[in-house]
Amino acid sequence: MKRYHQLDSLRGLAAATVLIHHFLFIFTGLWWLEMLNYTPLRIFKAGHEAVIFFFVLSGFVLSLPFYAQGAKVRISHFLIKRVCRIYIPYIAAVACALLTYLAFYREGSMPGYSSFFTDVWSFPLTPGLIGDHLLLLGSFKDYALDPVLWSLCIELRISLIFPFLMTFIIRFGWKTSLALGLLLSGLALLLNHLIRPANPLPISSNLYFTLHYMAFFIIGALLAKHKAGLIARIMRLSVSMKYVLLATGLMIYTYAGIADAVLKRLFKAEGIWLSLLSDWGIAAGVCVLISTSLASPKISGVLEIHSIHFLGNISYSLYLYHCIALFASVYAFHNVLPLWATLIIALAASILLSVLSYKYVEKPAIALGKRWTSRRAGRLTETKEAV
Repeated sequence: MKRYHQLDSLRGLAAATVLIHHFLFIFTGLWWLEMLNYTPLRIFKAGHEAVIFFFVLSGFVLSLPFYAQGAKVRISHFLIKRVCRIYIPYIAAVACALLTYLAFYREGSMPGYSSFFTDVWSFPLTPGLIGDHLLLLGSFKDYALDPVLWSLCIELRISLIFPFLMTFIIRFGWKTSLALGLLLSGLALLLNHLIRPANPLPISSNLYFTLHYMAFFIIGALLAKHKAGLIARIMRLSVSMKYVLLATGLMIYTYAGIADAVLKRLFKAEGIWLSLLSDWGIAAGVCVLISTSLASPKISGVLEIHSIHFLGNISYSLYLYHCIALFASVYAFHNVLPLWATLIIALAASILLSVLSYKYVEKPAIALGKRWTSRRAGRLTETKEAV
């Protein structure tokens, strides 16, 4: 099966924007940060957009084995590999977050920092909270130790049913599959309206909004299913039209995420449905960016630059550990070092932890999944031959 290295690099660039987003998000009262949202520089701090990017990319990559000619994907093998790939590094990150919390967190006023920073490590470490992070069941405070873990909960939940989604996508056309995605978003919205807990959690932490994010896995799978036709169409465009298409994709991706805020201000509109609609706009931009990246030799060449490809290799670990490094650094060096020096230390620690995690956690976990599935496949072959 062909591996698209451009997608690894895109994932790395997206992870870098999440890092920038969180490094800036710890501040409060800085007017120029708000103004960045209305400039082209917003793309460098588009954190939520990057998560939608991850979901679409996951749907794209996970669907490829199902489309391979003559291939029959064993669901048990798929799940074993997925759990090893996602859950083992996730658990390692949870353990690291617990240790850094115990080592560096201290109560007290932290003026100048946003509620995002002051809230995350402010919850007591109860057995229930730790158990929720291990089991990933129901709606819980999945941002209490590391604010990026919510998306990994969604990745793992959707992985459990992804083979069944693929059965639907392979059997039906793109319009029907896309309609299923819209239906899932609508169902998530309906459940949010009908089930109103006494202590509501953010959208990302509510179990039923997993249905909404499932739609973007479907979009990624559809993109993979029709990639050949889309790439052929893009390659037939003139050079100027290719640039127009790329610029359009970048614009949609960059600004769709603030459409809900703009609509609320201009038309006094309210409702979570605006945020869900923005996510669909982001996903549309992601599809354009992925398609043009695969179709353009120039873009592919840029994405295969060693430093960018390296960023792609460590992207999952960078995503997992950058907030842990950031929070630990700020608490450790508050009133000791200038903030700019603290942020440099946090950045260096993020990269160091990511490299170590990639080498000593991610790669062994992936290898473990391959070993387990190859042994199971070998035993099945021996059984058939014996019969």
